[in-house]
Amino acid sequence: MKLLKYISIISTTLLVTSLHATDDLDDKSLASILNETIELKSEIGSREQAKNFLDSKSPVDVISAKQIEESGQTKLTNVLKYFVPGFNTIETSVSDGTDHINGFTLRGMSSDQILVLVNGKRLHTSALMNEIPNISGGTTHVDLNTIPVVAIEKIEILRDGAAAQYGTDAISGVISIILKGKSDKNTISLHAGQRKEGDGEQVQLDSFLSVPLDYDGFANLTLSANLQNRTQRAGEDRRLDPPSVQTWMGLPDSKNISGVLNTEIAQYNDSVIYSNAIVSYRDSESSTFYRVPDENRAIYPNGFLPIMNAKILDYSFTLGVKGRFSDDTQWDISNVYGYNNFDYSLNDTMNYTLGAVSPTSFDNGNLTFIQNTTNLDLKKNIGQFNLAAGLEYRYENYKIEAGDETSYAGTGTQGFSGFSSEDETDSSRENYAAYIDTVYNVNKDLSIEGALRFEDYSDFGSTQNIKISSGYKIIEKLLLRTTASTGFRAPSLAQSNFSHTSHFVTNDQLSLKGIFTPDHAVSQILGAQELESESSVHFTTGAVYQFSNKTSLMIDYFYTKVDDRILLSDKKSASTPEEQAIFDEYGVSNASYFTNAINTKTQGIDIKFNSEYTFDNGSKLNSTIWYYYGETEIIGFNEDVSLNKINDIENGQPKSNFRILNNYKVDKYNITLNISRFGSFSSSLGSGVYDIDPVITTDLDINYEVNNNLDISIGGTNIFDETLDKWGRSNIFLGYDGILTTTNNSPIGVSGAYYYIKASIKF
Repeated sequence: MKLLKYISIISTTLLVTSLHATDDLDDKSLASILNETIELKSEIGSREQAKNFLDSKSPVDVISAKQIEESGQTKLTNVLKYFVPGFNTIETSVSDGTDHINGFTLRGMSSDQILVLVNGKRLHTSALMNEIPNISGGTTHVDLNTIPVVAIEKIEILRDGAAAQYGTDAISGVISIILKGKSDKNTISLHAGQRKEGDGEQVQLDSFLSVPLDYDGFANLTLSANLQNRTQRAGEDRRLDPPSVQTWMGLPDSKNISGVLNTEIAQYNDSVIYSNAIVSYRDSESSTFYRVPDENRAIYPNGFLPIMNAKILDYSFTLGVKGRFSDDTQWDISNVYGYNNFDYSLNDTMNYTLGAVSPTSFDNGNLTFIQNTTNLDLKKNIGQFNLAAGLEYRYENYKIEAGDETSYAGTGTQGFSGFSSEDETDSSRENYAAYIDTVYNVNKDLSIEGALRFEDYSDFGSTQNIKISSGYKIIEKLLLRTTASTGFRAPSLAQSNFSHTSHFVTNDQLSLKGIFTPDHAVSQILGAQELESESSVHFTTGAVYQFSNKTSLMIDYFYTKVDDRILLSDKKSASTPEEQAIFDEYGVSNASYFTNAINTKTQGIDIKFNSEYTFDNGSKLNSTIWYYYGETEIIGFNEDVSLNKINDIENGQPKSNFRILNNYKVDKYNITLNISRFGSFSSSLGSGVYDIDPVITTDLDINYEVNNNLDISIGGTNIFDETLDKWGRSNIFLGYDGILTTTNNSPIGVSGAYYYIKASIKF
């Protein structure tokens, strides 16, 4: 019956929008037609001035602050998943540090192949290395949820390779976040909700204050505080008699506070001093697997559940000045300093080796990443040419600091062994880059752009990349566009220098296992080599047809080939006398390391239809219908890769996604309805691969404007409480009747329906 409900809603939407497409419409601007729910101007994808995103030579999407507010979403990763079918994010359980920072993908590619910008400047990544085999395994990536959504003016998403324009990480695309500037209303809002099961309570308090300054300057301050209680969706632990639920599966307990200061101060000489500061602190708790009772254990003989605590401090400071020379050349000098620290600790646990004298709380070490980026950018229009050029210097530092000796001595802390003194590193590198970017407007209908970028890294060498794109309006309403580019992604400092090893008891003896750096003797004897950059070739072609100033259709095909893609290798044991000799020397039983393991190709299609219809009573319906299909295939191996890892790369997340987003305004009501279909995928478990059927979710937000200053919303996400298939294998830990009953790669999470109420005061 639910399926009939979905079909009815979808059919109604398609009927309304298709009838509207034939209307004879006036020539009002699209911005006014859409009532400014979509900010049409986009700067991403080209060095030209901001222009209508429908006229972009590359596929670009824009999400406005109004749309974000109407979605009811409180996390940036969920905002992007809500609006963009090619964007996927997961919420893991019992997965160490990744329980506290959400991984994500764009067009099926990994988290570290996506560049994130804030106000046009590169944002630093997290220090966390994802050691767990999931869709973002083996990566360090930006922690998107450090940015409070209430501070965002708009989000621009470039679905195109852009390394030649913006540098490393932009293989699969760019997410550009624009912070609120002048003319935004002051806001205080309170959001409260919980899951259908009665847990997962969430309270979020947001405030935004804008102070106008002389000459159109401004100073904006955003503060956001979020309290989230855990959810519990674990199955019974059949090791216990009688079986009971102990391990946590679902969202962690977390406390988050973040702030954003964004300013522009105009000067008398027409230059502008700008700055922003983004600060976030998160205190989060999740569990590892439960340790069963053991009467011979000196501590916790009745069993115990180790609790991982993550304290994450993240901040970014930007300072710059921009202006124009007398010949109208625009210049921009800026510096961005980014810092992320991930501190591990475990409570309610022990070190078996230490026995009765073991502590029950441990400092397990911390990871730190620092990135400082300095830019000089120049732009000038000369006749039909728009010229841009720039220089960039970037310094990066990655540190691993050991935990308490008790956290890694012997078998180490149960649940997560601490980083040892041998894992410690303090690694740095420098990067120099130069680019040129030229747009030639042949005439009002044809535009061609070329970009060339050179980069030199102190740790692995240099690279050059190029991009060519064009847009041609063969008729006023139809734009044909295509891009071709080469790209690269530098190995992160973490991938080159990360190490996390721990001891296990094997044949009554301690042996060392874990991740070793590529230059370690154990990795070298297994065939590891110094990491090289990933290189890519990207091609996009598509069309935009504007039926009218109220209706548009975008169709884009994309192809990305990546050589020397970096993965964390499978666990390897010694197989020759030479390997065994090195393993014995270091007391190792198996090892993993980062390697340029595979070559892949990713291709697919995006089809997006936007429309707005005004009814006779003055009410308006804005609709977006968006279908995405993409598939990744491994086309070459540089070393052996397990079948499980092959499946996770090729089939581990939905290949197809479908969104229908409707916003209906009538009188003082504003109703937003989002229907999402996540396609089938498969998940590896042990020696088997299990297929997960498609799932359809529905999100609803009903807003009522009490007066000009107060509005109230009620709503929910996944309101019909849809869940994914359980695994088919019977296993105590992982399986349909195990502790974790379904995959951690779920695109909808495991916590089910969430319902909320929100009140906002604007002044």
